[in-house]
Amino acid sequence: MKKHVQQIPILKFGKTVICQINKTIDHYFSDFINQLAFLPDPRKSREYGMDEIVMSSIAMFLFHKDSRNAFNNGRKASNFDENYSQLFGMQLPHMDTVDDVFRLMDNASLENIKSKMISQLIRNKVLVDQRYQGKYIVALDGTGIASYDEPCEGCITKTSKTGKVTYFHNVLEAKLLTASGLSLSMASEYIHNEGKANFVKQDCELKAFKRLAVTLKANFPRLPIIIVVDGLYPVQGFFDICKQNGWDYVVTLKDDSLKTLQEEIDWEKRIKPNQARTICLKKSNTAITQNYCWLSNLQYKEHHLNWVECIEYQNNTNTKKDFKQKFVHLTSLEMNNDTCSHISGLGRLRQKIENEGFNCQKNNGYNLEHKFSRTNFNAKKNYYQCLQIAHIINQLVIMSEPINNLLKADTKLTVKYLWERLISFLLECLLQADDLVQLADKPYQIRLS
Repeated sequence: MKKHVQQIPILKFGKTVICQINKTIDHYFSDFINQLAFLPDPRKSREYGMDEIVMSSIAMFLFHKDSRNAFNNGRKASNFDENYSQLFGMQLPHMDTVDDVFRLMDNASLENIKSKMISQLIRNKVLVDQRYQGKYIVALDGTGIASYDEPCEGCITKTSKTGKVTYFHNVLEAKLLTASGLSLSMASEYIHNEGKANFVKQDCELKAFKRLAVTLKANFPRLPIIIVVDGLYPVQGFFDICKQNGWDYVVTLKDDSLKTLQEEIDWEKRIKPNQARTICLKKSNTAITQNYCWLSNLQYKEHHLNWVECIEYQNNTNTKKDFKQKFVHLTSLEMNNDTCSHISGLGRLRQKIENEGFNCQKNNGYNLEHKFSRTNFNAKKNYYQCLQIAHIINQLVIMSEPINNLLKADTKLTVKYLWERLISFLLECLLQADDLVQLADKPYQIRLS
């Protein structure tokens, strides 16, 4: 009896998550598996198809198995292998076989698959209500994906004050953001040096942005977007590229950036004191006061910029503690008393690429910084793309109605616990074909509040 009671959450939660992964792929990306099957194959002889090779890596991240070895251990169980076959309709290769292929496989193939997934979501109007003035919000930011004690292919170097040299790989991401919490990878550009050590000047995020902008424009040529970036980007090169591509932008302005422009802003604020508004909010036990001031049509070289500052005061009515923050942004978007708060909010939305994006992928089961292929950077890039694809799928799964309802029904239930039950089900239970058939007949809903 005790054993039966323990199996109830495994059956209830594990099966729900597994079936919802299947439903999400089928509903939003119906041609996904077929696209994987037709990826260019670098091998001369083959035991598994390219769809089986790539899907096994994506599944490793879908199931939150944080290393190749951990995923291999799971596949030894007969139930796991059978459930995997039932779920995806294909064999599960050993991850060493996957790694051999990823060392040879062109990274652009998976980048193309990923961009098609985002295009399909946009084409099907899944995210249409998440736009601002008819434009999609795209945040750019860089992050580290691996570090080494010895030099490796294309690595960036950093020397500490003690003289210790660290070697690492970074990537610049363009992620489509929504106010509801989605952070979907649209394009990736690796920040890397040519060769192992014989470079004159290291690659950097701003150089990578020029390359990423080419990819982003090529893959989404007519998509109306607003680029949201941090204080690294208020430079002429960034403004030029956005103007050439027809992109709007909201960029953080630091106190020590664009000194001449900041002097003009200080002067304009004194002669235009009426361009301001105050908003008072109440969230739980916190009273929030936001004081906005804004300026339009500022001249910076060939560009006309608009400026907004928000000084936010938070007062906790329980602890009586006060908290003050300042947010300053430059934008190409039209600025007035009605739009200033919304545009400032767009600039702050950029934090989602760090929280729902990078932090989630580093700490919530995806293990972004793990060296999935320790000695081969090309393979590492292919694992990285598989992680991004899996994260796109899983975010939609979490927002689907069945998973949403589970999380709302029990406030102590977490996504981590649900995915633990998923693995338990795959190892200890058997997925029936009828489970997937019954789910296919039900309408699919996600809640992007």
